[in-house]
Amino acid sequence: MAKGFDTEPLPESDRAPACLHPRETYDLLGHSEAERRFIQAQQSGRLHHAWLLTGPPGIGKATLAYRMSRALLGGQSLMPESLNIPKSDPISQRIESRGHGNLFVVNRPWDSKTKKFKQDIPVDLIRSVGEFLQGTAAEDKESRVVIIDSADDLNRNAENALLKMLEEPPSKTVMILLSSSPGRLLPTIRSRCMAVPLKAVPKADIVDWLSRQGQGSKDMVEACANLSRGGPGKAMALAQNASEVLMPLKRFMESLDTGRVSIDIGIAKSLATQNAAVARALFWDVLEDSIQACAVYSQTDLWEGAFAPPNNKRNPEKWLKAWSLIREQKAIEAAINTDKTATLLNTLSAVRAA
Repeated sequence: MAKGFDTEPLPESDRAPACLHPRETYDLLGHSEAERRFIQAQQSGRLHHAWLLTGPPGIGKATLAYRMSRALLGGQSLMPESLNIPKSDPISQRIESRGHGNLFVVNRPWDSKTKKFKQDIPVDLIRSVGEFLQGTAAEDKESRVVIIDSADDLNRNAENALLKMLEEPPSKTVMILLSSSPGRLLPTIRSRCMAVPLKAVPKADIVDWLSRQGQGSKDMVEACANLSRGGPGKAMALAQNASEVLMPLKRFMESLDTGRVSIDIGIAKSLATQNAAVARALFWDVLEDSIQACAVYSQTDLWEGAFAPPNNKRNPEKWLKAWSLIREQKAIEAAINTDKTATLLNTLSAVRAA
């Protein structure tokens, strides 16, 4: 029997956990002002050649980038003054199937040997963008669109190569850069882009959106919204990983005034497996935000965390010390290879003892 081909699609670094890819997402929650700015620029005939969409992860940068791309490549909106181009549009179908010849997407590549994503976007990928821009348009429309998700992942050589393209942009080309930490980009790159900062989506809008999609109980939806940092994508990821992230967080927060180390051990072990990488990253975030909420609550009596506030407020300085420890341990784990069970267990124990 002939050996079959592996048809399993490669992982994509720009796909949020348990969510549709942004090219498959047609609704955008919030950011109407950002869309209005782009539409006005496009209609004026003076469209800037580079756009820098900024905001925290999960806020909708990539979804907006694909909505812009559909419009640039000739998609037809259902409504005037809108980027609501439907899934049924031929342009949408080409983009969703990754078959549109005038769209080039750059993100961290998958290493098939290590079974991990590369740590950065190498300069070779940016050089491929240059080749794409110099080639003949593959579709009837002459416009070309490049999405870089995320520009934060560019290594320094790649940044310098991109800068040259931004300094001498080809005609009828639009580059859309996404960044969660624009301050880390070269100032010369930022200065050559039209900056579009995306604001946090109101909590009430996220709650309503999750509820309409049937993403859990009222309490769980509220928790997802509280811990989303104003990002619908982050809220959806939390909802999809509630049993691995939010329920353990709830058990931990409710037991803070006890010595139930068994809870800490269970959480640390469950999030140390290779398959739990996404849930672990989310847990670090929500733990950090929850302890920060405790610090604010102990000082102001204002509770903005998930679930119920702790019975024992503790001294604000102790909460801040615990919060700093969480951030420190999260950064260390991201930088070097550590014992994941021990790192998280020691952190949870230290927070409990604070």
